[in-house]
Amino acid sequence: MGEVHIARHKSGRLVAIKKVRKTLSLDPALCERLSLEAKILRRIDHPNVVSVLDGGIDSSGQPFLVMSRAFGTPLDVAISDAGTFSRNRITAIMSQLLDGLTAIHEAGVIHADLKSSNVLIDELDRVTIIDFGLARVAAADANDDEIFGGTPAYMAPELLGGGSPSIAADIYAAGVIVYEMLTGSAPLARNLSAIVMLQLRMHEPAELASKRAPNRGITPAIDAVLARALARKPEERFATVRDLADALAVTLAAWVPTLEDAPTIYKTRAPSPANLAQTLTALVDEATLPANRAEVVISRALGEITNLVASRDIIGAVRVLEDALAKLIPADATVQIAAEAWRLETVLAALYQSLGKKDHANRLARVAYQHAQRSGNKVAEARTSALILQLSSEQTRIARGSRQVPLRSRKR
Repeated sequence: MGEVHIARHKSGRLVAIKKVRKTLSLDPALCERLSLEAKILRRIDHPNVVSVLDGGIDSSGQPFLVMSRAFGTPLDVAISDAGTFSRNRITAIMSQLLDGLTAIHEAGVIHADLKSSNVLIDELDRVTIIDFGLARVAAADANDDEIFGGTPAYMAPELLGGGSPSIAADIYAAGVIVYEMLTGSAPLARNLSAIVMLQLRMHEPAELASKRAPNRGITPAIDAVLARALARKPEERFATVRDLADALAVTLAAWVPTLEDAPTIYKTRAPSPANLAQTLTALVDEATLPANRAEVVISRALGEITNLVASRDIIGAVRVLEDALAKLIPADATVQIAAEAWRLETVLAALYQSLGKKDHANRLARVAYQHAQRSGNKVAEARTSALILQLSSEQTRIARGSRQVPLRSRKR
């Protein structure tokens, strides 16, 4: 129904503008839906939920919605690339996702179209829930002739049966997403007819996650939590998202996967078979690292990128630093990344900037500053603070120096 454009505000800030597709702009119901989306998003203020900045009617009579620019990869794409996620990564993404969904419900809103493709994760695995085109106010009564949309694999049985969106249906969808991260696939087939048959005509519960991914060592406790989240009857599911989050936090903390991906918040792509020997060698090398493991990893990475930068292989240097940062992520989720990581993060932020990835650079520079503060190193704080100011001033100069020219009048 809609089209979304990336735009730059005159201040230099990137935003997203959503409009009803031109071919459908005469449909009053769709225009009303966009207006409702704006009203709904104004209710919610949470770092893991896209925020609305403005809205109205343009000169051609089309309603529009201006939102904060959400960065990252759709979660379904990341799952497809990686296959399955590590326990730490599942825990981190799950926690942010359910925190955001809790804020949505506390604002009196039902998302009604929660699915992994509507969840973005950036290079630091920060989560943003997007696309509220089907959202509704929880207290609103459904009209008899109102038709609800959605994606069948994430729709609770009562929705496929013609019921109205509810908190329980959002909880079902959240359970599907966690199931996906654990096993690499949704509980039900994506074929519409198969899903309808399973949901409406059969009474068997969804396949247990432990059976779907038998090589991961998924525990009966995790199976039980997901089975409750995916229960066929809404009243049998968790009463609130917070209840689901608490149950998952406990069961995931006690889980020791038998097939574990390397825990990382910097990389989302699994190593290719061609690099398997190199990967195994690296794992052996890491197992013999001394106690000052962080220093060894950092020094080795900085040494490796010297020649790469000199030969202008910036992409190669970026990969080396991303790999090194991944190695600094502790296996124990209660332990923070080494504070000295700022030494790699500042260089990587500068490289991102040189590649034109300005938003990546700005976010990573802020992370580096936080780590520098934690290290207690005043020189580190000064360097990372200076980098943030430098990146900010460069973006401001670009914004001030750019002309706002309509796309159709630009010469190629």
